Amino acid sequence: MVYEATTANYDEQLKAAEFVVVDYYGDHCGACVYLAPFFQEAANDMPFIRFVKINISQHWEIGQRYSIRGVPTLKFFRNGQEVHQAMGGMERERLNGEIARMLYKDYLEV
Repeated sequence: MVYEATTANYDEQLKAAEFVVVDYYGDHCGACVYLAPFFQEAANDMPFIRFVKINISQHWEIGQRYSIRGVPTLKFFRNGQEVHQAMGGMERERLNGEIARMLYKDYLEV
């Protein structure tokens, strides 16, 4: 399941699970549209991770707060702390690799 965040519920979304992946996307972003089905597939396959999307065209305060300079940007959180970031459109294979970096950060050299 992919959760849609807003400015009002963003902080609660980050605290809702040990592992959280946030997709910061924009209204008119082709790479964001390209990433969306892979993000949804990953969410369906990995229910132990919370997948969150936030439209920073509408919720620009969050984009400013997290210094989002381009979309799509994915940020990976563990226990509410950012542990990794990836930018740009990507296919499922790369998304899986980025998720692995979050899950196994303590064991991988990044």
